Amino acid sequence: MRWRRLLWIFACAAAAAALACSGDAEQQQAQQSIASAAAPQQAGEQQAQQQQQAAADDTQVQQEEPQSQDAEEQSNRPAMRSDDDQQNVAYPQQQADPYGSDAEGPPAAIAEPREAIVDGIELAPSAPAAGDEYGWSAVVDGDIIAVGAPYHDDVAEDAGAVFIFERRGEQWVETAKLLPPFGEAEGWFGRWLALDDGRLVIGAPYEDLATSSGDDWIVDAGAAYVYEQVGGEWQRTATLLPESPTPGASFGWSVAIDEDRLAVSAWAETAGDELAGAVYVYRWQKGLWRLEARVEPPEPQPVHQFGRDIELEQNVLVIGAPGHDSDETDDVGAVFVYHQYNFTWNFTGAFVASDGGEGDALGSQVALSLPWFAAGAYGQDQDGWDAGAVYVWRLGDFWSLHSRVTASDWALGDWFGYAPALQGDRLVVGSPHRADPDTGLYRTGAAYLFELENDQWVERGVLGPVDPVLAGEQAEFGWVTDIDGDTIVVGSWLADTAAGEDAGAAAAYLLPQ
Repeated sequence: MRWRRLLWIFACAAAAAALACSGDAEQQQAQQSIASAAAPQQAGEQQAQQQQQAAADDTQVQQEEPQSQDAEEQSNRPAMRSDDDQQNVAYPQQQADPYGSDAEGPPAAIAEPREAIVDGIELAPSAPAAGDEYGWSAVVDGDIIAVGAPYHDDVAEDAGAVFIFERRGEQWVETAKLLPPFGEAEGWFGRWLALDDGRLVIGAPYEDLATSSGDDWIVDAGAAYVYEQVGGEWQRTATLLPESPTPGASFGWSVAIDEDRLAVSAWAETAGDELAGAVYVYRWQKGLWRLEARVEPPEPQPVHQFGRDIELEQNVLVIGAPGHDSDETDDVGAVFVYHQYNFTWNFTGAFVASDGGEGDALGSQVALSLPWFAAGAYGQDQDGWDAGAVYVWRLGDFWSLHSRVTASDWALGDWFGYAPALQGDRLVVGSPHRADPDTGLYRTGAAYLFELENDQWVERGVLGPVDPVLAGEQAEFGWVTDIDGDTIVVGSWLADTAAGEDAGAAAAYLLPQ
């Protein structure tokens, strides 16, 4: 294990062990609590202007056109730490990551085996390696799937990589492997992805940036990259950097894109006087991605994790904050919604579940497909310790809670709701800690499909790992899910493969008509 992951696991094990002792909280019926609500209105164009500066000025959006010569490429390079400089940099300790916990809880219950809805097609990368954690992130749009491997080592240790597959008939063929452009070790290139209409946004939240003087490094400030297909090849067309880089802010932790807008979160950036997090919204104007708004929580809290996950569609921005505390209860979680109208992004409301409890982490991941948005609460204990749940809201005259969704065969410790994906009348939910019902292997994982029928979200069945036995314990299939049309992609970031332990895996599923 690498040093950063060991620090996270140690901190999270303590937090999860404390949570296990609070699993007998009084159960209440799920309701919504909304700070305020307003119907979205379509606005005219935002006339935000941002002065483009030289790439060394890391307080502005960095924009590059595809270049073919090394000299031109180096002149456009944002100031980042070289391999030689890494030896002289003292890294600050990262905040504990609630995503990775090996804490023990009640014994996992094993449900009866269920036949999967459809067999998956393995998305095998061309350069697998032990410890890559391929399948940490995955997105699908039409005939393109992108899968991230943030611990890939081709460029430098844990620099990351993204593998792109295209549908060719009934097969998925790898057509590109994208590597971080500046060779940043431990940058986590590919930690999160967003894909829309041929544009791919890649977050690299642990890349380090140089100060304006160039004499020091801003550790883990983060960056995000935009790639597009140019002449049949994927080319980097923009580099986005935080407005005011700060150590450990992790700009690029989550990314989202819809048509001419994209958003990038910095979940540990300072907001007010707290390390609460912030989200940056950019708009494509006159050939450049220009900063349109910086959004932060209306009442920042310590370790709010505002921007832990984000989704963007039309004029609606949904922001998860699983570290939100409510009524002196820690990490209940909340979802913040913003609507763009009157030439600005307006806060619509903070949405929480009144049956929430300590460590529920509502908003750890969110999904948006108008008029719906969904938020997972993988630590929900109402049905059982860490069984998890998904809450779904619908937009009418205002946002209102529609459903609390759970698995029909839930079991203790499943983490159902960890990774929701939503499109139209279909909802996919990852349950990465679920034991495999056939083999009993711990944390093999599962993914569930729900469809809207008669105004109810009806469970249709499960998707399963391509090979749960080879994947081994703690493969965590369902760590990430995405859906577009009839195609679903599911990641299994800790799957053991022929390439080695924790190499990771991903699979694509074509739903029957």
